[in-house]
Amino acid sequence: YDESKGKTIKMRDKESAEDYRFIPDPDLPIINLSIKETKKIKENLPETPKEKLNKLLKKYKIDNYNAEILLKNLELVEFFEKLAEKVDAKKYISWITIELLRILNYNKKKIDDSDIDIKPEHLAELLQAIEKKEIIELKAKQIMNGFIPKSYSIKEMKTKIQKLTIEETEKICKETIKNNKKSVDDYRSGKITAFNFLLGEVMKSSNRRADFKDAKEILEKILD
Repeated sequence: YDESKGKTIKMRDKESAEDYRFIPDPDLPIINLSIKETKKIKENLPETPKEKLNKLLKKYKIDNYNAEILLKNLELVEFFEKLAEKVDAKKYISWITIELLRILNYNKKKIDDSDIDIKPEHLAELLQAIEKKEIIELKAKQIMNGFIPKSYSIKEMKTKIQKLTIEETEKICKETIKNNKKSVDDYRSGKITAFNFLLGEVMKSSNRRADFKDAKEILEKILD
């Protein structure tokens, strides 16, 4: 670098193997591959990141933002593809790129860690239960928190996690109002935040099994 001129000037070229101090190894023979052999090797290579991205965008119709998140981890892409065999993966993409990554990051883990065993079929069961309105999303997210270090089937838990009926939700709303007289009085005096507190207590008492919309409507009806 010539400081006075403010530029870098080339000093010399390296023209031969000797310039690089390269020493040939007699035990490594020259390998000549035919076009047929190289074609066969290419066909058996795993997908490149670009090919993966194009497939995610075209085959699964997911947006570029979520596709880029998946591509940061090959195991995450494979998890997504297995999940897509059982549910509408595009519809539930946030359950991987947001919820699954949330619980992994919280526990400072990666999906391919040796002590982590989260199966796509278990998440699929959870999403199918939401689809059938058997459980609510809040409860599903709570269940996912327990997927670390090992996921599990929810089939044997249905009676403990399934969504409450309108009658069951109404009963909890009435009990909440009965046990929180001050908040009820505050709400009726115009403090809207008191209603949010009561609604939170209903969801807490139901162990997140009450439908949020149902609970809100029932609570409003009783209080008004």
